[in-house]
Parts: sequence; C-alpha cells; structure tokens
Amino acid sequence: MNKIKAITLLGLCFGLFCSWVNAEEKIFLGDLKPMKAKVGFGSYYVIRDGRPPNDNSKDFLVDGKPSQKGLFTHTDSEIVFAIPDGAKKFIAVGTMPNWQTSSRIVNGYDVRNGSWNYEVFIDGIQVYESEPLCAYVKKEVSIAVDIPENARQITLKNSMLGNGNADHAIWGEPYFIKP
Repeated sequence: MNKIKAITLLGLCFGLFCSWVNAEEKIFLGDLKPMKAKVGFGSYYVIRDGRPPNDNSKDFLVDGKPSQKGLFTHTDSEIVFAIPDGAKKFIAVGTMPNWQTSSRIVNGYDVRNGSWNYEVFIDGIQVYESEPLCAYVKKEVSIAVDIPENARQITLKNSMLGNGNADHAIWGEPYFIKP
C-alpha cells in the first residue's frame, strides 16, 4: 500500500474513532414513564407522529419545521421524570400546535396566542423560566438546561398566564443528553 493511501486510511479511521468518542446519546422523554403527569385539561400525551391529540390536529414546529416528537400538555401542567444516570443536559423547544391562523377570538378572548410559559425545576429548584410563548415572534422558545451531578428528578411546568382556552403547550423534541 502506498503512503498516500495509508495516510488517508489512517485519517479516516481516526475521524471515525473521534466521532464515536464524541457521540452524544439522546434520550427522548416520551420513552420514559413520568413519575407524575398532571395537566389542566385533557390528558398528558406523548407525540410520536407529529400530530397533537385534538379535534383540529395540526402539526407543530421546532426551528420553523414540522417536528415528530414531543410532550403534549394543557396548562396548568406538571410532568416529573427521574433523571437517567449520566444525563448532563435537558433540551426542548416550547411550542404550540401550528394553527392556520395566529389567533382566534372566542367570547372576546384570543385563545391561540400562547398565553403560557415554560418552567424547568431540578430537584425542586427552578432552573429555567421562559417569557409567555406569545412574546416570541415564532411562538417557539429553545430550552437548554445543564443537569447537576447527582440530580434526581426534573419537573416540567406550564403555567396559565391568560384565560386557559386552547393552552396546548408542547414540549417539542424533549431530550436528556448524555455525553
């Protein structure tokens, strides 16, 4: 084998090894059984096919594109999970069903404006709180939280900040990340 081929092969193997060593494991929260799941209306629901469970099922967006996985709640909600061993980060995108119109007035109330927030607690201590979803132009908020060593549980909350009508709060692409 000539030197160039040997160096190329060696570089390829090193690159594959480095990508394997640096690979992150992502654990979808929908694959885990919650310790507690309380929602203000309806039921806690795991989205696996991009369609939230409501009469007017619409997809939901993450980074402006249709997404497939998420947790569907309705305010006020509280979902608690045990943190898997070795998890170092929690990520998600707070979003809502992709309504054809940005709002709808019912009895004088704008019922599709994202009048709720996203809160994350680790072992009972609040580590993240968003503005109301309607404050974000795209009706999406990226959430990334570092998980301290020896943390035991994470709590995901949505608080009703308006009238509660159509407060379909989605935790899009929620994952624990293990290095």
